[in-house]
Amino acid sequence: MTHFLNHYTLKYTPLSPLHIGADESYEPGNYIIDDEAGALYSFDSQAALSGLSSSDGKQLLTIVNGKPDDAMLTKVQSFFHNHREKLLAFAKPPVPTASGVKALYEKRIGKTAQHEGQGKRVINKLEIDRTSYNPVDGCPLLPGSSIKGAIRTALLDQNNDGKDRKERNQQIQQRLFADGKFHTDPMRLVSIGDASWQGNPEKPACQVQFAVNRKRKLVTKDGIVVKSQAEASNLYQLLECVAPHHYQSFTGSLTLHNTQSVPQDDRKLPKQHLHWTVKEIAKACNIFYMGLFWQELQAMKERNYLETEWQNQIEHLLGNGLLKRLNEGDAFLLRIGRHSGAEALTLNGVRKIKIMQGRGERPKEESQPKTWWLAADDISNKQGLLPFGWVLVEIDPKSPDSPLQHWLENSNNDLTAWMQQQLTKQNGLKDKAELRQREEEGKIQAEQKQAEELLLKQQAEQQRLDSLSPIEQEIETFLKPIQVQEHDTRLLQELEKGRWQNDDAKRVAEKVKALMELAGKWMPDFAGDNKQKVKLKERSLKVLKYLQD
Repeated sequence: MTHFLNHYTLKYTPLSPLHIGADESYEPGNYIIDDEAGALYSFDSQAALSGLSSSDGKQLLTIVNGKPDDAMLTKVQSFFHNHREKLLAFAKPPVPTASGVKALYEKRIGKTAQHEGQGKRVINKLEIDRTSYNPVDGCPLLPGSSIKGAIRTALLDQNNDGKDRKERNQQIQQRLFADGKFHTDPMRLVSIGDASWQGNPEKPACQVQFAVNRKRKLVTKDGIVVKSQAEASNLYQLLECVAPHHYQSFTGSLTLHNTQSVPQDDRKLPKQHLHWTVKEIAKACNIFYMGLFWQELQAMKERNYLETEWQNQIEHLLGNGLLKRLNEGDAFLLRIGRHSGAEALTLNGVRKIKIMQGRGERPKEESQPKTWWLAADDISNKQGLLPFGWVLVEIDPKSPDSPLQHWLENSNNDLTAWMQQQLTKQNGLKDKAELRQREEEGKIQAEQKQAEELLLKQQAEQQRLDSLSPIEQEIETFLKPIQVQEHDTRLLQELEKGRWQNDDAKRVAEKVKALMELAGKWMPDFAGDNKQKVKLKERSLKVLKYLQD
């Protein structure tokens, strides 16, 4: 039965590191790398506020309020590095980094890379380009536009059939896909959705690696191997890549629009010979990309660049069923993302690739690039490398490709253990950080309560003082610096000096009497011979005299 819309589920399995730019970077101000495990932890401003204490926050604020120059940036880098354990507790799940990336971070974080003329400093920015991801859950994502672009290239190449003509890119597309207008472009009948992450949550989805440049052919000069210009200049990139460790790690959809039920009008619809079935699309992709894959695999083997296990496993899988599935159109190969290579983006026969020459020399045009960009664990590696961007796409798979699944999911069990260790560490640090936060909040609340109680006490005391008469206020002021047990004696002494007269003297005498009674010293009627009590009797009688006047 023919439908107007034919839907297919596509399962994507990266076979090598895959990086599709997200126009975002990890920077030392929003990530740290744990020294022990080489785990990259990224964090946002909210996580930083949660992880840092109030004193840490003040220290950071002091740094960022300084002069906005390279020195400030290195201080910010050092600050986050020195407070990494507090930050990683609230950071996002860890991303493993290659050994060389960890070493580079430790060597350069918070330091100046070099000094140029006039004292100008060049700092290590240590930026790591992020791969495309879903902003909701942070998981990697394959944009439908990237997939569709790769399929379009294969279909264009099929229609071109290797013909070599002097045409610009737009002219080629107009010739191969009718007149190149939107409504007659055959790719408008092919809808491809973004592919979402479905990988094992117990294993890292991504890893951080170097992209290094290596010559395709061995070139020597005076017996010395000549490096590519990028390698000789120590140029490389730090990339977050989707790791080739998950089987069917992305799921997406393909929808083909069938226009057989409507009258064909070549002015409004793509021409009939440009309507493809899913099998025809798979065939075109396999012809284009499998040819490129075999060519590249063989050339890289000759240079001994490839990681041996990866090379052996890929060849074993293709020879034991996978190639048959590709030939039958149940699956197809694509190459997408950064460093896919110029050959994956251009058509056979019309390929013209600009080859940069030395300084001052004009670039040349060749049919093949001179170098590859390869994924490496260290900048200096010349072996154990992997190509970028190879992806297997399965169409409505009814059962898993067991050999491929077994290889991808069982050959990296150490990563599962690594992930568990890092999450356990992160959760432990988070528990400690939350306990520290609760203690700090409790301390702050206790200090606030104490301050409120002191304020209430001061207000009550002020109210009491305001209610006193002037003589009572003077007495309060006089007695304030004097020890309590001397209050009655010192007041009486001042009274005898004539400091107060008349009613004021009587009010002071009443105060002295009250104090003596409270202290058990009031003895005007004592009749014994105890010397101490006789003195108190004499003192009591003096007070009575003021009271009787």
